[in-house]
This record gives sequence, C-alpha cells and structure tokens, in this order.
Amino acid sequence: MTPQAPLTYSRYRWTVIGIWLFSSVSSFMVLNTLGILLPAISAELSLSPSQQGLLGSASHWGNIALAIPLSWATSRLSPKSLTTASLVMATFCLFLQSWAPVFVVLLAGRLLFGISNIAQMPARALLTRQWFPPKEVLMVNGLSNVLFGLVVGGGLALAPVILGYLDGDWRMTLRIFGMFFAGITVLWVILGKTRANESDQDVVTPHGMEVIKGALGHRDLWLCGLGFVGATMSFGAFLAFYPTLMLQEFDISLRLSGSILALGVVVGGVGGLGIAWAASRFGREGRFLQVLGLLMIGTNLGMVLTGAVPALFALSLFNGVAWAFFPILVTVPFHLPGIKPRELAVAFTFTMMMTSVGTSLGPLFTGFLQEAFDSLKVALFIISFTSISLIMAGSTLRFGSQRTANG
Repeated sequence: MTPQAPLTYSRYRWTVIGIWLFSSVSSFMVLNTLGILLPAISAELSLSPSQQGLLGSASHWGNIALAIPLSWATSRLSPKSLTTASLVMATFCLFLQSWAPVFVVLLAGRLLFGISNIAQMPARALLTRQWFPPKEVLMVNGLSNVLFGLVVGGGLALAPVILGYLDGDWRMTLRIFGMFFAGITVLWVILGKTRANESDQDVVTPHGMEVIKGALGHRDLWLCGLGFVGATMSFGAFLAFYPTLMLQEFDISLRLSGSILALGVVVGGVGGLGIAWAASRFGREGRFLQVLGLLMIGTNLGMVLTGAVPALFALSLFNGVAWAFFPILVTVPFHLPGIKPRELAVAFTFTMMMTSVGTSLGPLFTGFLQEAFDSLKVALFIISFTSISLIMAGSTLRFGSQRTANG
C-alpha cells in the first residue's frame, strides 16, 4: 500500500470501487437468476417444492452462520487479496454447480458460493474507508445500487434468453457465468489497489472480541439489519418462485416474467441514488423508508394477483421505486458514532448478513407455505407482507442523531 497525503483522495478511487462493486453485484446476479433456471433444474433432478426452496436459500446459510467470524478474521487482510481469493472461490463454485450430478452436490455448490460472497464484504467497507471521505459514502452506496440494478436486472433479462438459446441447458448457462467470473477475477487482479488512510493512523485499533463488541453494540445497526430482513424475504421469494407462478397460473413465459422482474431491479438500482440523496438532503430518511415499505407491499400483492402483462410491467416499475430504499439503510453502518475501521468491516458485513437472512428465509418459507396451502399464489401473497419491516425501521432509526454525531 502506498501512503497518500492526509485527507487527499485520488480520482482512481472510482476505478477501484467500481470494479469491486461490479464483482459484488455480479455475485448477486448469479444468486438472483436461480428462479429462471429452477424449472429446468427441477425437471432434470426431480426436485420437490421444499427442495426448490432449500436450493433457493442454500447460498445464504453460510452467510448467516459465518458472516461475523469471517468478517472478524478477514478484516485484518488486504482488501485486494481478500477480494481475489473470494472471486477465485466463486468461480470454482459455479463450475462445481454446472457439473453437479445430484441435488446434494448442487446444494453444496450454492452454499459455498454464498460463503465466497459474504467473505468479500469486509473488503468493501475497508476500501470505502480508505479511498473515500465520509461525505461520499452515500454516493458509493448509490453507485452500488445503480450497478446492482443494471447487472442483476440485465442478468434476469438475459438468463432466459441464454437458457433458450442453449435449449434449456442450465448447466451450460452456469458455465457461462463461471467464465464471466473468471474474467472479473483477472480484471480485479490487474486494476484493484489499496491505500493507507492517514486519518485512521491515530485511531486505536481494537483486537479480539472487542472488534465484534464494538461493531454490534450499536442499537441502530440492529434496527437497520431487521429492516433488511423483511424486505429481502419477499425479494428472495419472488426471484425464486415468481417465474414459476406466472408460467403455471397465467401461462406467461419465463422470458417475459424475467423481463418483468428485471424492470423492477433496474429501476430500483438507478432510482436508488436519487431517492437516497433526496432523503438525506432533506433529513427525511425515516419517512422515505415508511412510504417505500408501503409501496413495496402493495406492488408485491398486485404482481401476485394479476396476469395482465401491461399491469405487471407497471407494478414492477413501482416495485423498483420501492427498492430505492437500499442505499438509505446500507449507509447506516458507515455513520455509527465512533466506529473504527475493523468494527466497520464487521458492522457492514452484519448488514449484508441480515439481507442473507431474509433472502434465505423467503424461498424457504414460500416452499413450505406452498405445500401447506397447495397454492404458490397464496404462499407469495402471504410473504408479500414481510416488507412491513421497512416501515418499522423508518419509525425507529435515529438518522438525525447520526448526522449530529458525524458533523
């Protein structure tokens, strides 16, 4: 690492964080396109609804179990080395899944891919702290939201096209994803860099369990995490099962349902930057979360109940607007009072872990609800209400106190 002058920030920071964020959202793209591949996987491996739900949640189990210990251990590593190792592991896992002869191997591949995803998260917090002043953190998280929308939305739109071009060969589709990840790994190795931030040189570095206690001792971090859980429960359930519902209930093709979902993801990504800025600028973050939570519940319900394609595109568009809440919540760890670099790495990873909790529970609960009610529509209808967590977070988080504590 090459020391920089105190409080100077090179323009190269946007190259570094841009490549890192692209690699991260590409992982989420792979995770979130399972619903497109699931009918073909289920047909070949004869999966039950519960097994489909397990497959949809498997990539998040490792996140939930290992997020805190992994972030504690890896926060001492160079962000470049940590990112490189996690990308190599993710690439291997994609090729493992494409080879899987039985359900258990496929399940293990998804589980390990999820672990590689969460292991990478401390690097984002550390790189943001190294390369960006506090006032630009919201812009970094907004950029993440934009890239998430474009890459994940693009993946949802292209996955059924690729699958159709390959005559339903989900294994070759995963191999293509694997080659894509190999390319990202090479790009990061060449262009990824770290730097020393002199503003942190005089900060007393905590060790051992003090890092975890310092990170998890903030009330607002837990409220932020719980806000993510409910929203991502419905998100995970829809990504895993919505294409199947539309195909079975309304005879809407996977390609069309993928495009419907992609629209919402793209709108949420691009719109998140503007809405997050407006919420922060006018000091109304909590109110924004409440309104967006209500909008998310309403549009989720509408997408379950109707098969009218124009209405579905309109509902997905407004559902994407609701997802613009993400940069507001994900900025919370960066502004916790007195947060230190290693504590920030753990706190940020905790937030991402909570999104995994929700995304894991969503498909799992939906699978069990479908078997209990013998109706996928009823299952997704019920799961739509979990986004009430956003309303609760908006009512309890102390955004004003954060601004005061951080100047």
